[in-house]
Amino acid sequence: MTVLGIDHAGITVGSIKAALGFYRDLLGLRVAGEGEDSGPELAAITGLSGVRMRYAELDLGGGQLLEIVQWVPPEGRALVQSPADPGASHLALRVHDVDALYERLAAAGVTIPGRPTTITAPGAWHGARCVYVEDPDGRTVELVQRPRTT
Repeated sequence: MTVLGIDHAGITVGSIKAALGFYRDLLGLRVAGEGEDSGPELAAITGLSGVRMRYAELDLGGGQLLEIVQWVPPEGRALVQSPADPGASHLALRVHDVDALYERLAAAGVTIPGRPTTITAPGAWHGARCVYVEDPDGRTVELVQRPRTT
């Protein structure tokens, strides 16, 4: 048995509308599909009885999808976490121009705890330009611009 790769990344959101405003409208991800789901198969997969969800699938390129899910019942509780908390996670998205996107997000009022920074240490990350931002649910999203190679 081996893992073949990541099929998709899924995140739970408080509002599909707010999440689409961030991921689609501000970050520019294309919606590949959206809808609602419920029933015995979803309950069997999740282990949640009487479950219903709204979802949108966003195209990350290269056959990769970001699935955003809003549970209708059950309604969850918002998580408050720091990137340093054990169990915390972040989503890293590769971008063309981290500085231009940083300016766009700042102008839209997105919470941005840091600033775009170029990594100077030798190794695989050398020359990458990165910044952490927060999505509408406070989830850390890392924007990564890799150096261009010719």
